[in-house]
Amino acid sequence: MISIQQILFYAVIGAATIILLSSSIDIGVAIVGKALSSPTMTIDFDVDFDQHDDATTETETVDTDPILPITARKLALARGETVVSDVLPKLLQMSSETRKINESELPYSCGAVLFYHIPGTGGKAIRDWLKKLVEAHEEIATFFSSEGLDYAGFASGVDAQIQSIGSNNWKFIYAHDNSIVLGDDSHRLNQWRDVVASQKCRFLLTTTFQDPMDHSVSHTKKEFAKCNCEMEIFKSFVQKLVEFKPWRGQLDYLLYNTDESRIEHSTMDQKGKVKKGLRLLKNQFDVVVIDDHNKYADTILKVTGWPSPAEIPQKVLSDSRDLVFTKEMVSSWGKMSSKNGDADFIDAVNHVFFNSLGYLMEQ
Repeated sequence: MISIQQILFYAVIGAATIILLSSSIDIGVAIVGKALSSPTMTIDFDVDFDQHDDATTETETVDTDPILPITARKLALARGETVVSDVLPKLLQMSSETRKINESELPYSCGAVLFYHIPGTGGKAIRDWLKKLVEAHEEIATFFSSEGLDYAGFASGVDAQIQSIGSNNWKFIYAHDNSIVLGDDSHRLNQWRDVVASQKCRFLLTTTFQDPMDHSVSHTKKEFAKCNCEMEIFKSFVQKLVEFKPWRGQLDYLLYNTDESRIEHSTMDQKGKVKKGLRLLKNQFDVVVIDDHNKYADTILKVTGWPSPAEIPQKVLSDSRDLVFTKEMVSSWGKMSSKNGDADFIDAVNHVFFNSLGYLMEQ
């Protein structure tokens, strides 16, 4: 039988336990409340917060509002921080500001198409297709290439090509190595556009990109083809190269072409380069595609009103020397794409030009 003393003892223990639990809950609520209200405290949900340093040598206006992952944005809003912008609205706004081809005006009667070939994107297939297109309409079309020229030679050659186009003629211009440094020569593009427009013709600046992983595979294949070495030695070389000196990616080539000194002496951080690349595409490029040569060809055919002389060969990533891509190499490519800015840049291009995550705005 339980004595009165035992009953009192259990009652005291129970009351103490209730008080302890109540105090713990109050403390937890206070900590969370302070974390949500104080700008100096955060709750760690494994969110990678950036410093959002937008310092750049650009003279153009740069948007300085932070672009945060959605979880970080919710936490910032909970803390009462109003100067926060989400990446999707920003990119969708930029999408509405890109250059558009008004299909109701097609085909254009005359013009100049400049194709800027970024290495590793299958641009040679497009170059060859453009040549066939010109050959099929040789009476009213010409093809001019940067191959074998330097920067000055290419610029003067384009100047000569577009001086007198003709009321029903087209000029196709192929720009590759040593052609034009788009990151610094936007004024030249504006001049060419004005010269063509003064003749009541259209100037179209075009390019193609590739998924960063596919681009890395293409580059590796190219280097392996030039290497007279065993596969294992080559793999070791590539992995070290990627880790310590990422090769020139699509973003760097878009901005600087083959001018390595401009890449090495650039004072912009990665975020600044991505913004500059997006502004360049938004302000200057009329046709931008990713991994879709058929879409590029269809657009050019609609612009000119011509039939296609041939299909564009699709890019093949196989290799006759049996180069096997290991997990370590794939991991290294991911790090390389982050270091040279391609991962963030191509992701943003997908949003701006192809609305790849626009459906999220409807949720």
